[in-house]
Amino acid sequence: MAALVLGALAGCSSDSGGKADPTAGATHKAAAPVRLPVPVPDGFATETGWSTSASPEASDVEPGSSGFPLVAVAPKSGLVIQAAADGSRVRAFALASGKTVWTFTPKALAGVRAGVFVQEGKPGEKVVLARQGMTSGSGLSTSRRTTTIDVIAAASAGKATAAHHLDLSAPDDTAASFMATDSGFLVGPVTDGVHEKAVAIDAATGVQRTVEKTSVTVSGCGSGACAVQASPAFATSLGVVSAFQQQGGCDQWTDGGTPCTYGFQVGGAWTSTSVAPSGMHVGIPLAVTGPYLVAAWHTSDTQTDPPALSDTKKTILAVHDLATGKIKSQVSCTSADALTLQPGSAQSSTHLSPNGDFLVSGQAGFDLATGRGRCFTSTTSTKGIDLTAVADDGTAYGIVHVTDDTDATSLYGRLPIAQDGTDTPDRDSARVSLRSGAAKALPAASEVPVYVASDGHGVFRTRGVVAVYPGS
Repeated sequence: MAALVLGALAGCSSDSGGKADPTAGATHKAAAPVRLPVPVPDGFATETGWSTSASPEASDVEPGSSGFPLVAVAPKSGLVIQAAADGSRVRAFALASGKTVWTFTPKALAGVRAGVFVQEGKPGEKVVLARQGMTSGSGLSTSRRTTTIDVIAAASAGKATAAHHLDLSAPDDTAASFMATDSGFLVGPVTDGVHEKAVAIDAATGVQRTVEKTSVTVSGCGSGACAVQASPAFATSLGVVSAFQQQGGCDQWTDGGTPCTYGFQVGGAWTSTSVAPSGMHVGIPLAVTGPYLVAAWHTSDTQTDPPALSDTKKTILAVHDLATGKIKSQVSCTSADALTLQPGSAQSSTHLSPNGDFLVSGQAGFDLATGRGRCFTSTTSTKGIDLTAVADDGTAYGIVHVTDDTDATSLYGRLPIAQDGTDTPDRDSARVSLRSGAAKALPAASEVPVYVASDGHGVFRTRGVVAVYPGS
């Protein structure tokens, strides 16, 4: 079961008004639906539940990163985690009741951009507060840029303390990004989904290590073994996933020669060339959740154009066993939107159902029990659906994909984020069945859950509100 990071979805409106401090706002018990400003689909009991104010989150210059989410879910602990926009406080709410379970106050920083994440592991769930800002420069010390990481046990109570605190000095001319999965965390500059160099952090132990682009020899390329440069993309419980691209000894322009191999390796466990579907020479690692890695596969691509999910060629979207690479489920999709496939691009939209039977990633959903996948991509007559959550019965929710001129909307699997001050129109939303493949538009202005618990509670995140409703 995957820990979740919940970004505020673009186009989600709120009646909360203004920029209320999300950690200071009271938690409200709903006496009637009208008192909670979040319109939701049928199936959730809006006459009960709770809500709290929430701040918009900061944007990242690199759209393929994890950004700066201010809300996350710790599913095994049954908590909704919320950070203040300036990173000055973190609160953990009981998911079902909204009761404050613990609070955490970190050391002060100025000019902060913050994100909160949840990591899973054998020692139990850990909450990671990641901040970028400036030290105070008090006394004889000068102010400097820094990235700080505080790791708090999700099982804390009352006034929580950090099990680990890391202070990563940041160069003045380099913008670091966070790349978080439910089992790994990278900090460093990122371009097109990969790092030249990054710091990998183990939330369980607090250990940090440097990972960087390295030369490796990969077997199973189209022309045999090939020497490539492998760049870190994201971290998992099996090690860092690194992406590579063959540069020589192959047909770089897809003119009928031996295709160039694009692929990835998962720590020291396995390499994409050993598990690629038949005839596929291009593999892009899109995301990881729980014991699974999701990848996109093509027969070949040119060196000049990034791989894309388009209507000119079929893309196989596959769920791999993270430990072995064995394919658990796959589906072949096309899209009229021509969405760029980039390492880690679908991380924000990749989630398991609480019981582990279903998985959603980008615009595809998978029934892991039967091995069947479903495409919810666009055609000439239908719009694509970016999936946000899936319940134990295979019912999934999503927002209708809208493209514009930004790089963010052209990335496959990246959920849109509404920053403060934006005037984004409401997005349409939908409910789909991963069992039947049926999709149904929801009533206008309906929000969709970003997490559905086993007991039916749905977590909803808009630009100004976090609300939780029980199932009806």
